[in-house]
Amino acid sequence: MKLATSHAKALLLAACLAMPAHGQQAPPASAATDPTPSMDMAEVIALLQQQQKELAEQRRRLDAQADRIASLTAELDALRGLPAAGTEPVIASAPAQPEKPGGTLPEKPGKTPESVPAPAVPEEPPTQAVAAAVDTSKPANQGEPTDEKAVAIAQADDPTQDLLSSFPGAWRLPGTDSAFKVGGFVRTAIVLNWDVLEIPDRFIVGSIPVGTYNDENAAQSSITADQSRLNFDFRESTRAGILRAFIEGDFTGDGNTFKLRHAFGQWDRVLAGQTWSAFVDTNATPEGVDFEGLNARINVRQSQVRFSPQFGEHFSLELSLEDPNPQIQNGSGITRIPDFVVAGRFQPHQRLHVRAALLGRQIRGQEAIPGSSEVDGGIEKQYAWGYSLSGSFSTPYFDNRDKFLFQVNKGDGIGRYVNDLNSIGNYDGIFDQSTGDLQLFNVFATYGSLQHWWGNTSRSNFTLGYVDINNPGFIEGDAYKRTIRASANYMWNPIPSVDTGIEYLWGRRENKDGEHGDAQQVQMMIRYMF
Repeated sequence: MKLATSHAKALLLAACLAMPAHGQQAPPASAATDPTPSMDMAEVIALLQQQQKELAEQRRRLDAQADRIASLTAELDALRGLPAAGTEPVIASAPAQPEKPGGTLPEKPGKTPESVPAPAVPEEPPTQAVAAAVDTSKPANQGEPTDEKAVAIAQADDPTQDLLSSFPGAWRLPGTDSAFKVGGFVRTAIVLNWDVLEIPDRFIVGSIPVGTYNDENAAQSSITADQSRLNFDFRESTRAGILRAFIEGDFTGDGNTFKLRHAFGQWDRVLAGQTWSAFVDTNATPEGVDFEGLNARINVRQSQVRFSPQFGEHFSLELSLEDPNPQIQNGSGITRIPDFVVAGRFQPHQRLHVRAALLGRQIRGQEAIPGSSEVDGGIEKQYAWGYSLSGSFSTPYFDNRDKFLFQVNKGDGIGRYVNDLNSIGNYDGIFDQSTGDLQLFNVFATYGSLQHWWGNTSRSNFTLGYVDINNPGFIEGDAYKRTIRASANYMWNPIPSVDTGIEYLWGRRENKDGEHGDAQQVQMMIRYMF
């Protein structure tokens, strides 16, 4: 105000000096040489110049204050978990990175599987590497078209990937720092069988009949929609990171009833509930149409308590105590000591992902009384172990999105963790009913898969899986010995929210005595995602 008044006075003084007094004539030209008026005008000009300098300085200070206010506002919004101006709503943030299993917003979500945002409080978001490594809200590779976002989401089957993300499509709950989202998909599958399978709507290699079977058991086909899924995702920004609760199920229960797949909560670096085991690597899982999935893949969801520390930008660790649920032949398993899993994930850049996991467990059981469903009172136990090495790396010879995925698994008493053996059941251990001893199955399982992209919205996957069991000597000749599964598919996303595919599958089961059976199947699928 003072500055404006001073400026007005200067202008008024200049005007007065420039005008003749009332009733007087303008001074003659010679008066212009009078030193007195010239001196007064110089003072006015000097005063105006001084005022201009003060105005410029004041404007600079106001701009600096405006910048400071904007900075403080952004910091306050970050503390409250609000989005910055001009961005999508973000509940929390994590630096952009690639993904992992069990653990990982893309993004963490997720981490951010689904996506990756800017650090909340504390500055380093929880499960940062696990999260960032799993960003499924973004294309798998930098520079991919927007349409490929749906492809990345369609390939992901791991909710723990989406722990810290931009959370697109969520409803922010009024008056809170929380958001809620409903998601899932409607999936219809058409399955055509050339050969007999015990379960006709999927391809379980271990269920392929070996030897002769009755003509009454003809090959069957099916059209199903029970693999459709529904999930509910809640997230809240806290000073210690994202608080998340997630529930998902499908309709594959008896009579198309709702069946729980995932139900877990996560806060900071601690997860508790049912989801993929820490022994699973979802980032190394081939994309396919078959609901059953690859025979040799480590594939189990179970209740657990998990801690996921982060070491730098490229390495993350998972420590997990999980429900043991031993599966035993000629007896009944006893749950007592949790399975322990430690897994490390290394991802130096987006094109390479390597993961190693170790499993330790105790197999306890009671032997069944021969010829009866009852068990005797004695309890036997054996210590089991296993390891898994898996990963993926880009093979950009034809397309920079092409990649190769692999997994190698081996151990004693890990049958429940291997997909094909878990589907058949009871391949952790077996009682020798002649001696009463409990013996474990030694299992080896491996697979490799190549994914090739044909364009912006279509790709194919070529996969080969192998499972082998070293059976104890007393087991009969018709026992499961090994399976081989090969598949090739073509996947296409006509629009981001629609995923389609067709897949050819071939498999062979071989028994301990060398007898084997083969089967072929074709599956088609269309999925509407929401």
